[in-house]
Amino acid sequence: MAMFNPPHPGGLITEYIEDNNIGLRALAKELGVSAAALSKVASGKASVSPEMAVRLEAGLGIAARLWLSMQAACDLHKARETTDVSGVHLHPGVLAASAQGRPGK
Repeated sequence: MAMFNPPHPGGLITEYIEDNNIGLRALAKELGVSAAALSKVASGKASVSPEMAVRLEAGLGIAARLWLSMQAACDLHKARETTDVSGVHLHPGVLAASAQGRPGK
């Protein structure tokens, strides 16, 4: 089964800039961030931080939690592709403790 490759949230910034015919520098100024910082996020070279998410919410009207959720999905996908877990084995005690902690079991 092929896994969905979630897009970096910076793509939304790029779309907003193109759709609204606004320059990156002008948007950065309105958001109160440097053009370099916004450019890095928009190009996918930097992650959307919680502070940036709050600024994007205020400036673009897209909820901060959506920006952060998109970033987390993107980061998790990259981690799943690059992290070798072949040597990691579930400890049997984890399963037993989990079953004991559930109500009604």
